[in-house]
Amino acid sequence: MSVKPLRARQAEATRNLLIAVAREHFTEHGYPATSIDDIIQQAGVARGALYHHFAGKEALFRAVYEEVEGEVVARVMAAAASERSPWDALRAGLSTFLDACLEPAFRRIVILDSVSVLQSQVLEVSTDPVELPMLRTVLTPLLGTTTFGGMAVDALAYVALGGLYGASLFIARASDPRAARAQVDIVLDTLIGGLLGGATR
Repeated sequence: MSVKPLRARQAEATRNLLIAVAREHFTEHGYPATSIDDIIQQAGVARGALYHHFAGKEALFRAVYEEVEGEVVARVMAAAASERSPWDALRAGLSTFLDACLEPAFRRIVILDSVSVLQSQVLEVSTDPVELPMLRTVLTPLLGTTTFGGMAVDALAYVALGGLYGASLFIARASDPRAARAQVDIVLDTLIGGLLGGATR
């Protein structure tokens, strides 16, 4: 196994430090109220070091967003994979994702601030939302069931994505997020129960 040169390791450590500090600031203060000066001061690095790795605050936010989102997606996939039934896998994956809406970093960075900060990238036709591969994986086993047989996975994934975004915003914007999370559970159980009922008729 090859060892990275010292300079490469130092550069990687600086980049990781900047992401960690930015993540803390974006979570606590939000994107608009966080400045580059706040980040480099706490990180103890020169301004040039930040711009060596990131084009600006938006690029740094994107890196933080991808890290936070990636952690949650990994947990969703693990939760879904732990279930044997496609329906149980779907429920476990959705629950894990929606539970993340109660976590400060995911709530602020992914659900609330990313909508405005990364909107131009999301609207690009060639750019898929990062949740789509996750949804395709979780939903594909359902295509063999009576309920979803013959459906296109992308159509199903995009429709599910809309519901997931809506539920996430409902929880993140609520004055009592935990109560909102419980209300979403009632809706999910009702919808899934109805679909399962239809499948057994």
